Amino acid sequence: MITIKYSPSKCRDIAAIIAEEIKDGRLVVIPTDTCYGLAAYALNSKAVERVFQVKRRPLDRVISVFVGSKRDIYRLCLVNKLAEEYIKLLPARLTLILRAKNPEQFPRGVVTPEGNIGIRLSPHPLPTTIAEILKAPITATSANISGEEPIYDSKLIPISLPDVDILVDAGKLPEIPPSTVVDLTGEKPVVLRKGSYTLPF
Repeated sequence: MITIKYSPSKCRDIAAIIAEEIKDGRLVVIPTDTCYGLAAYALNSKAVERVFQVKRRPLDRVISVFVGSKRDIYRLCLVNKLAEEYIKLLPARLTLILRAKNPEQFPRGVVTPEGNIGIRLSPHPLPTTIAEILKAPITATSANISGEEPIYDSKLIPISLPDVDILVDAGKLPEIPPSTVVDLTGEKPVVLRKGSYTLPF
């Protein structure tokens, strides 16, 4: 496992390096606005499969993705008036479940059988900038074994996930709970998980 020290002042430079590594199919642990996350190219089925293997997570337990901008959400998803109201809240610790415009472009593990995907636009600059440079979504799942607690201390990553290719080390992160998850695929919003973000409506 290669380690790269994270510095906010060098965020874009680090993001450019990581975007190239992810594009080549590698798995990278990155700091996010909550815990450490496991990032891979979300349009690469082999990379996504590796994420599930490393996490020991069943492929039918779909994971969400980080995007680089609100424009990406409109490009990838079907957006109605309800969804528009929630997109206005971003970036935030909020995951929006939306219908994909072209669900066939996403591999198993990222899209549901119904064609839905979980979208995140993070307030942390690193995942956002990686996705922006890559011009594609990256996986947005926590860097831990499935069912175990999220990891906030980088020292635990090599112990828990030794098969990851690269660790972007930001030291010990604040212990912020996971994102709030809202399903917007129906007529009314449904909160699937109450997380660190409190909805204003």
